Amino acid sequence: MTEGTKRRIEAHRADFLAYAVRCPFDGTVVGPRFVTREHADVPPDPPYAATVRCPKDRELFEVVFRR
Repeated sequence: MTEGTKRRIEAHRADFLAYAVRCPFDGTVVGPRFVTREHADVPPDPPYAATVRCPKDRELFEVVFRR
């Protein structure tokens, strides 16, 4: 996995809300508390994605919510 592909990961929204999603850079568990921006501009189910900052390594990445 290259750094460019690590910048966007997919996850189920329920897993994200339950803090069951891991940072693609260092594996730290992340969830809604670490969101810096919600992306609500694309249908059908806003928010469809969230930009997250990992609390450990401070890397920004996007979590795209699967249906």
